[in-house]
Amino acid sequence: MLLTLVASAQSVAQEPAEVVLDRPTVLRDEGYVGPERCAECHARNHETWFASYHRTMTQVVTTETVQAPFEGRTPTLEGVAWELGREGERCFAAPVLVSDDPAQPEQRGPAREVVLSTGSHHYQIYWLAAREGLGMDQLPLVWQRGENAWVPRKSLFLKPPEPASLETGRWEAGCIKCHATNGTSEHESGGTRVADFGISCEACHGPAATHVAWHRDPAHAEAETPPEAELAHPRLLPKERSAEVCGQCHAIRPLDSAKKRAEWSRAGFAFHPGEELERVRPLLRGRREDNSAALSAFLDENPGLLDDYFWPDGEVRVSGREFNGLVESACYQRGEMTCITCHAMHPASSDPRPLSDWADDQLAPGERGGRACLQCHGQLAEPAKLAEHTHHSPGSSGSACLECHMPYTTYGLTKAIRSHRIASPSVAVELATGRPGACTLCHLDRPLGWTADALARWYGHERPVLDREREEVAESIRLALRGEAGQRALVAFAYGREPARAAAGSGWMPPVLSTLLMDPYEAVRWVALRTVRMDPRYRELTLDFTAAVEEQRNRVRETVLSDWLAKGLEARDDQRAAVLVLPDGKLDEARFRSLYSKRDERAVTLRE
Repeated sequence: MLLTLVASAQSVAQEPAEVVLDRPTVLRDEGYVGPERCAECHARNHETWFASYHRTMTQVVTTETVQAPFEGRTPTLEGVAWELGREGERCFAAPVLVSDDPAQPEQRGPAREVVLSTGSHHYQIYWLAAREGLGMDQLPLVWQRGENAWVPRKSLFLKPPEPASLETGRWEAGCIKCHATNGTSEHESGGTRVADFGISCEACHGPAATHVAWHRDPAHAEAETPPEAELAHPRLLPKERSAEVCGQCHAIRPLDSAKKRAEWSRAGFAFHPGEELERVRPLLRGRREDNSAALSAFLDENPGLLDDYFWPDGEVRVSGREFNGLVESACYQRGEMTCITCHAMHPASSDPRPLSDWADDQLAPGERGGRACLQCHGQLAEPAKLAEHTHHSPGSSGSACLECHMPYTTYGLTKAIRSHRIASPSVAVELATGRPGACTLCHLDRPLGWTADALARWYGHERPVLDREREEVAESIRLALRGEAGQRALVAFAYGREPARAAAGSGWMPPVLSTLLMDPYEAVRWVALRTVRMDPRYRELTLDFTAAVEEQRNRVRETVLSDWLAKGLEARDDQRAAVLVLPDGKLDEARFRSLYSKRDERAVTLRE
């Protein structure tokens, strides 16, 4: 029977496509058949997948798939603009060297086809056709959806300032691992191959050729599907295997040896959903002592790698690696929590939300406030019990489970996202790690000493001894002025959250935000810009990230800085001292400058 099924499955798979040399090729082999086959029986699931950003994570560029207007020129970035054009369904880009000297003629390089795109939710990155013997080149400007504009790629990642570059071969060596289905960079066909661009059905359910062959056979219409024709269903798998379906991509799993990298390059990952992932691709954990000997040796070869991914206590700090947070949570270790406890990969037909709303984060209905928590903590559904537990009014943001237990301490995509390690606020942890806690990120106007008093009073925490600065200055301001770049980005995001602004007010924020708008790290400036625009006075403020840093800073000085200097600041009497506002509404410049002079200038690179 198994031999018959395999033979039938081979007939289901499409014939391998002709190999494309200037970009990866879609080759349906190794039992992969493509989402078109799934749609024949699973129309609703196919419809919802088609609406997801998983599908459009990587796409072949056509005039239908590109979001940017491929016509005219991009902004000039470090002396180079890209001249864009279309021919039928194809898009092209040619570099143009632009001189500041009017007498110096422009120099136009050869046009190259734009063959692939990555991303579609927040921004779209474009890849130029591969050159012989090399991979594709990444265009140094990307299309930012929120701005509806071209922006430098380097501006959108949190790392020290650096010149723009093409970055050859990055997709084939890195992105292919998670931004495509069943990818292999050096396939026996002679090129880079994927079963599908983007994350398709078989990435989560496994190769479907045998399954399709069985169900296409009329003789099996009433028969039970045999095990060899079954596909993985995350909701029916054991807890660990279910979470690992997501964890094959949403985790930090480096290839820790040259041998493993070579094996992957030739044959891809030897993992199918439903199998034990850890045996094939071990998880890198944030504390060195928690890793295997092989991973520890890999860390010795890559000093500083843990700092690029984790907080000092081992909690993951970059987006896209949520599995690392989940497995460190008691709700997973001692409970039954998995990714699909909160997330829905396919919303039910009864879900009233438009698919575009669901696709934003693929949460199940009602999960933004933490409804899933009540599956185990049902007693907190009673308002009185909830208020007793949270010490906040039911219905307020302070009573929402996620606000306290999943604060915005993870960074990526020029924003903060919720930590996926379920934990409770702790001043001791803030002191040990530098990671701002839930209270700090909501009560932006309060010192850490205020938080320590509340946690001691409400939950019996031991109150740590704090220095004068932490007793008197709002912790968010302290981090914004003297923290490292990653901390500054999180605070810039927190200043733009409505619940935090409601709790702390915003009339005292302009001096802090002005400083963040002039930050050396472009990503920090991006986050701060969105926050500043929440003020009606600065709604139209723009910063040209292709311009020189000083030009951007002059723009801030002319708008936000000059405005608050002229009009003063607003703060309640009980918060003035902590937010550095004097009784006359002016900034306490001496304390402000003292904090700024202690800024943590260490180089920070966050590998989202």
